[in-house]
Amino acid sequence: MRKSVPIAYGLALLVSPLMAFRPAKAGLLVTTLAGAVALGTWVTPAKAAFIPASALFFTAPTDGILTFTYEGFSAGDTDHMIFTFNGDELSINQTTPVGTVAHEAVLAGQLYQLSLHNDQTGVTWFSNMASNSDKTFHLASTDTFSDFRLNVTAPTPVNTDCAIAGRCYLGWEDLSGADGDFNDLVFALQFIPSGLRSAAADPIPEPTTLVLLCTGLLGVGLARRRGDLGSDAQKIL
Repeated sequence: MRKSVPIAYGLALLVSPLMAFRPAKAGLLVTTLAGAVALGTWVTPAKAAFIPASALFFTAPTDGILTFTYEGFSAGDTDHMIFTFNGDELSINQTTPVGTVAHEAVLAGQLYQLSLHNDQTGVTWFSNMASNSDKTFHLASTDTFSDFRLNVTAPTPVNTDCAIAGRCYLGWEDLSGADGDFNDLVFALQFIPSGLRSAAADPIPEPTTLVLLCTGLLGVGLARRRGDLGSDAQKIL
């Protein structure tokens, strides 16, 4: 039977000959070994500062539009994100193209929630953690897209009109007691009041446009005037 040698004892046998023939500067060998150990040590990145979704999630301050921009995922399961107010499917992590935008009209004072359905487990999670079977939050937000560890920057960067003040990006965790990276379905969420949207959709004409419009109307008026004068002259003759 082969006798097993403890790892620590084996290392001691390996290092001791080196120490016996070490150079005058003994510190060199120690530093080198310490450096080798340091190179082989994995430092776990700091956990991202995700903020759990509020139980109220989103209450519209005025009539407007919620805009959902799908930013990607890192998950083995297929997840569907639903706008629970009307049952609209906003995105599917495995098949929706990154950058796809969905719009939902919202009314002032109305409370809106989201849900995520996992096809493999059959479980549905909600933006309000009180509705979740494990009573923990599965939707969280951040102001830094790299927190999701998908990319350094978002495929479709969003940094204005954030529906949740200062935090445009949100992500789902699709399993209970999982790794908590909230990147199973990631999206950006914006809110634009209907008044601002109308102004953007119907911009005020520029001065040059107004001049051209007035010139055109003046030309039409002169043409009609000449036509009227010609008719009067033919009647006199």
